[in-house]
Amino acid sequence: MALLLNTSKVSKAFGVAPLFENVSLTIHDGDRLGLIGPNGSGKSTLLQILAGRLEPDTGERVLRSGVRLAYVPQDSLFEAGLTLRDVMQRALRAVNVPESEWAAREAETLGRAGFRDFDVQAATLSGGWRKRLSIAEAMVQDPAILLLDEPTNHLDLAGIEWLEKTLAGAPFACVIVSHDRYFLENVPTKMAELNRMFPDGLFFVSGNYSTFLEQKAEFLHAQAKRQESLENRVRTEMEWLRRGPQARTTKSKARIDNAGELI
Repeated sequence: MALLLNTSKVSKAFGVAPLFENVSLTIHDGDRLGLIGPNGSGKSTLLQILAGRLEPDTGERVLRSGVRLAYVPQDSLFEAGLTLRDVMQRALRAVNVPESEWAAREAETLGRAGFRDFDVQAATLSGGWRKRLSIAEAMVQDPAILLLDEPTNHLDLAGIEWLEKTLAGAPFACVIVSHDRYFLENVPTKMAELNRMFPDGLFFVSGNYSTFLEQKAEFLHAQAKRQESLENRVRTEMEWLRRGPQARTTKSKARIDNAGELI
């Protein structure tokens, strides 16, 4: 699969506290990546870096030449006075689609999203329908990568089912920040958790949410066993140090240095 987007060792901090450090992530053609993590870990910030809307403090983001990317933020807000048709035409104009194609593209995309009246003002829609519109606005641009921040927020069951079906059959890659476990079980083909507890700041698994949970449990169990082994070795070295080496030989000095590293 072709590489579309790559971040290498990106870091971001607000004030003195780092959100994440040295995180590397690649997006390939056809990927459906679910991105999770504890509150405050920087998921939305990382998504904005992927989108090119925010610069990392260190590291780099590289988008393959010619790759179109669309981003849908958590909050779906539209200016007063804009109709659904206006929203779609603005998006089509932004990516230089010929005006002769607008009517067909907007009708197909809005129709698949469940809209019937394209002259309704976008700002008057309910939260769930505004979310559908913001996703449709991104998809009408025909992106190679779609970035979605908490897309199931405000959607009702029918809206979530529409989105699951749409993403499952989509020709584009997507990265989805979400806390919806059922959605993460049904849509992603890959999972990543942004968390400083992991050695590289990101724990990556091929598979859906349940596969991720299994492999995360295995990883944490292995880490716990390693920690237990390390603690036992430290206890042994501490006892040896307290007894006091009989002679300050080269061998004993090396052991003292090693004990310090273990501790």
